[in-house]
Amino acid sequence: MVNPDNHMNYSRFSPGYGCIARHCIARHCRAQSRPTPLLFTLLLLFAACSRHEFAGTVFEEAQPAAPIHGENYNGAPFDLADLEGDAVLLFFGYTFCPDVCPLTLMELAATKRALEEDAPGLAADLQVVFVSIDPKRDNLARLKPYVQAFHPQFYGVRVSAQKLETLKPAYGLYASPQEGQNASAEFYLLDHTSGIYLIDRDGNWQGLFRADVTAEELTADLKELLR
Repeated sequence: MVNPDNHMNYSRFSPGYGCIARHCIARHCRAQSRPTPLLFTLLLLFAACSRHEFAGTVFEEAQPAAPIHGENYNGAPFDLADLEGDAVLLFFGYTFCPDVCPLTLMELAATKRALEEDAPGLAADLQVVFVSIDPKRDNLARLKPYVQAFHPQFYGVRVSAQKLETLKPAYGLYASPQEGQNASAEFYLLDHTSGIYLIDRDGNWQGLFRADVTAEELTADLKELLR
């Protein structure tokens, strides 16, 4: 055990020495508590590494999403505004699409299921809406089994040809028969823009994702954006 009597009393040597010693000890403690340049650099690197890098494009100023009115595959009226309070992933495509549309819907379904496992509260507040750009062929009877094959909770919406034309400029859509094909024929393929629109809980267009975004990327982005 250390004997307190053996501790040196600095004040014996000069009238102000005790104060000087205490002052030096205090300065030493404060210096030790300051982050060193190396520690400061490590903290900055840690903050940079922990910052999420989004796979999609996130808009700094979200704009209201254009209205969409149509019919869901079950015949119920569909109004995009009715989904306010939930986040929405919106995708435009058509059931005869041979590649981009089914692959994108598979990733959307995988995203929904991943959130159902990892963040069920978030999954419950996330709606996925597929809007057909081929109203001539995509009737409700065709939309229902197509959409349900990916996820039973997805919306499959048909809008009239006239309403579709108003949606094209609002969402930057392009849809036209491929070169050499005729839309009056029984079978034709469409060239069309593809992208996944994120609409926030207030009905604003918050972000845009490539159609080839993976479920892992999309899930990670949604956990950051909608938490």
